[in-house]
Amino acid sequence: MLATFLDFLQREQLMGSTLVAVSGGVDSVVLAHLFKQANLPFAIAHCNFNLRGAEAATETAFVQALAESYQVPFYSTQFDTTTFARDHKVSIQMAARSLRYRFFHQLRQQHSWHQLATAHHWDDAVETILLNFIKGTGIKGLYGMQPIDGAIIRPLLFARKQEIIAYAKAAKLHWHEDSSNSSNYYQRNFIRNKVIPLLHKLNPNFEATMQATASKLRDIGNCFDDHLMQIKKEISTYKSGIYYLAIDSIIHQPWAATVAFELLRPYGFTFTQIKKLITGRMTSGKRIDATDYTLYVDRKEWLITKKKPLLLQQAAIADATDAIAYGGYRLHCQVYANADYMLKKTATIAALDYHKLQFPLMVRPWQAGDWFYPLGMQGGKKVSDLLIDLKIPMVIKAQVLVITSSEQIVWVVGHRIDERFKVQRDTKMVFEIIVAEM
Repeated sequence: MLATFLDFLQREQLMGSTLVAVSGGVDSVVLAHLFKQANLPFAIAHCNFNLRGAEAATETAFVQALAESYQVPFYSTQFDTTTFARDHKVSIQMAARSLRYRFFHQLRQQHSWHQLATAHHWDDAVETILLNFIKGTGIKGLYGMQPIDGAIIRPLLFARKQEIIAYAKAAKLHWHEDSSNSSNYYQRNFIRNKVIPLLHKLNPNFEATMQATASKLRDIGNCFDDHLMQIKKEISTYKSGIYYLAIDSIIHQPWAATVAFELLRPYGFTFTQIKKLITGRMTSGKRIDATDYTLYVDRKEWLITKKKPLLLQQAAIADATDAIAYGGYRLHCQVYANADYMLKKTATIAALDYHKLQFPLMVRPWQAGDWFYPLGMQGGKKVSDLLIDLKIPMVIKAQVLVITSSEQIVWVVGHRIDERFKVQRDTKMVFEIIVAEM
């Protein structure tokens, strides 16, 4: 197996200093042994999830002793997995996965390990494919795990479970069996212990067949990805923290929902949400939310932006303020003598008559009912109407700020100053504010 292991590492370009995740089970013990036999630079990391009492503590001691015998660095930690699962309203399995990968990635970055190796093998990949198919998935879910996923590598993906056990026995390795692996309470164990044996009755070469099928689907997926990238170039732009998707050009295609889902999946949106958008049930002005992002439906585009914390308080700008950060923006302030000042025609700069202002100025999000006298107009206008006239998309409207002087709006930031506070010939001092995204 060592020769096959090294060949797999070379072929899949998995070489590099490696943090190896070792639970103490046969798979991870074999993975660590192969790294040692290959004389590759590695360290061992282990997690105790405090789910199996003394059994888990014994495993931690075993893995530490293994690292010491190999004379490689050893890192370990413990988690209160049950409490984490309850507080975050996720399953024990999802809690454990989230906790261990967070720990592993922190270790990898802290100690400058190039990559993280897990002991997933082909049988694990088959279980993942079946689970994905049962729960619903895209094409990537149908060809299962890949040898490399960002900083995570899976150097045993070429091997079957029975090969790993045979290698461990031949090398006279010791390992610990996790008693929870025999329980059918967890979905993956149910697939492993109940479903796959039944599928073997239909096809004794089930795993080999799945491997061939997954390889074909992977090729199809790569073709799809190439096509998707071309569509993305044609219909999407990214500007000032907003992802614009000109969906109008593909919305009537029969494959529109799938393509849109693949484009938006990295932002956390579900296929059900995308399906509603495609079928026209979400009209202009509507929005949908994922965990960290919001999608706004505009006239011919979808606009996706990262959620920002609610701004519940105003921020003050004194006449001596140099700069202030607020709402994802940075406001730079400076006072000039009018005789030395040259007006700049740009929406990101407000030039105001210093002596007409009452300090401190206040910066806040605009609100329904806000009004002012837009530059060049004699009458008042609601801020909401100005934003409509300027055809500002909803996602940008939600982020618009105003600056006030004694509760009078002096600047709709980035769009229009108030006529009453503009710089004129008799202005002696200019208070300039420049806005920039952080």
